[in-house]
Amino acid sequence: MSFDSLALRLIVPELREALLGATIRHIEQANAHTFSFKVGRAAETHWLTLSAHSLHARAHLIEKPPPGQKQSYLADFLTTHLRRGTITEVEQLGWDRILKITVQPVSDDPIQPSPKAIIAECMGKYSNIILIDTTDDRILESFKRIDETMSRHREVLPGETYTLPPQQEKLNPLTLDEASFTELVGGQAKVSWRQLFNKIDGFGPSLAKEVVARAADIGLWDAYQQVIAYFDPEYASPQLLVDAGEPIAASPLPLRQFPQATSQAFDTMNEALAAYYDAITLKELTDSERRALTQALKKQENLLQRKADGLCADLDRAERSEDYRIQGELLLANLHAITRGQEQVELQNYYSPELEMLSISLNPERTPSDNAQDYFKKYTKAKRGRSRILQLISDLEAEQEMLRLCVSKLENADTLEALQRLRNAFVTNGYIKAPRQGKQKQHESDGPFRRYTSTNGFQMYVGRNSQSNDLLLRQIAKPRDMWLHAKQIHGSHVIIRNPENRQDIPMPTLLQAAQLAAYYSKAHHASNVPVDYTWARYVVKRKGNVAGYVHYTREKTLYVEPAVPKSKA
Repeated sequence: MSFDSLALRLIVPELREALLGATIRHIEQANAHTFSFKVGRAAETHWLTLSAHSLHARAHLIEKPPPGQKQSYLADFLTTHLRRGTITEVEQLGWDRILKITVQPVSDDPIQPSPKAIIAECMGKYSNIILIDTTDDRILESFKRIDETMSRHREVLPGETYTLPPQQEKLNPLTLDEASFTELVGGQAKVSWRQLFNKIDGFGPSLAKEVVARAADIGLWDAYQQVIAYFDPEYASPQLLVDAGEPIAASPLPLRQFPQATSQAFDTMNEALAAYYDAITLKELTDSERRALTQALKKQENLLQRKADGLCADLDRAERSEDYRIQGELLLANLHAITRGQEQVELQNYYSPELEMLSISLNPERTPSDNAQDYFKKYTKAKRGRSRILQLISDLEAEQEMLRLCVSKLENADTLEALQRLRNAFVTNGYIKAPRQGKQKQHESDGPFRRYTSTNGFQMYVGRNSQSNDLLLRQIAKPRDMWLHAKQIHGSHVIIRNPENRQDIPMPTLLQAAQLAAYYSKAHHASNVPVDYTWARYVVKRKGNVAGYVHYTREKTLYVEPAVPKSKA
């Protein structure tokens, strides 16, 4: 139900009590379609919100204005004409969702300005906020300007005379007697809610559906009488209805059409509406944030998949390095059978079980020996490339594991606060660009780990905190990666990636990683720090939920001076 004609009818007396005789102290624009008015008298202050939102147009009191735009042309225009003005009347125009607030402005000039009126038309996509001069109903300004190309019924432009939206011929709900009601429904025991909505003034879809829902038990006329009783402010029962954790409506009466819904009672209709739209706003913000984060993860997933496809293709080419070695060996073994100037030679492949003939291309300008050396150079280059590609694939797998973890966390995040924390993590991981708030430290955009490359070309990961250490060990490290940590000293975990599953790690790399472990520990000011190292498969997380605490075996110890490589990965 929320903001329909009945809700406005019940709100008006509440607004009169709070606003009549009060002074407009401040006007600001909360967002693209909503304005907040600060009004008060003596020590009493209220905030009034007027919204021309296409789905959530409304007018009611709120506790405080939402953070937002604050300044805009229309807010400044309204302030110029209304600030310090006194509210002299609050009324609903007919049975429409149209609220009119009349204001007597004040001026320092001897000639007092004419009364003005703010008109809030809360009518779906046609919603508008209009300022008029009440002496001649001349439009001074409006939130939406409507010319003849946009509407053939009326223009809403500065200088034009304000007229009400086109009125439909409907029956007054308060004067409708049983005979007229029976005639309206054609004597039927059951009707569609649209029949009531189309023929009775002030009836929105929810109110019409409520009559139909109650009629199943007590008949149409009695159901209608029950609903109409709530048009009396003394009988109204403002409440917020929630189903499955989501707000359904702010209503002045219990809604039988939602049998599974729970309700929360309020003293006033303004409070019920404020609670409803706060819940709606929170839900929309939460849904919007979830969509944005989901889209960011999907974009990152596609990016990583494209990288994976490219690396697989590169690896396939690099795997052919053995072919280059075989071709070089065959050329060396058959130098006597090759002459300079040949572009191709057919040789028996001794390395194949079938001993088939292998066609080898030659550079006719080079000697047979030089051609063989060229193939050995290709072999060496391809082999070196294969090692690098395997390292990149290992790094990519770590990124994909991180992404899967983020997807899982997003699926489990059920509050806006949780989603906003995830957004901060996504910014850190580089999935989302950080908001422009000045320069940030470089390490904040490097992801959850610090990354370095050793002089031997190995990737070294360093945890940033206990959670990062835990993630590094549980999600990233493979059994044949090398793990390092300052001996019996609080500090970061360090992992040396070993995608080729080498049986040992070169000592220069071990020393550099040990220096990192020492540097990112509590002993980073010492000159000689003991650092334990062992294969990651011998490191296990201790029982319990304390992040970063582990037990390890088969370790060895290096004594190093804390240091950081000159260049990062």
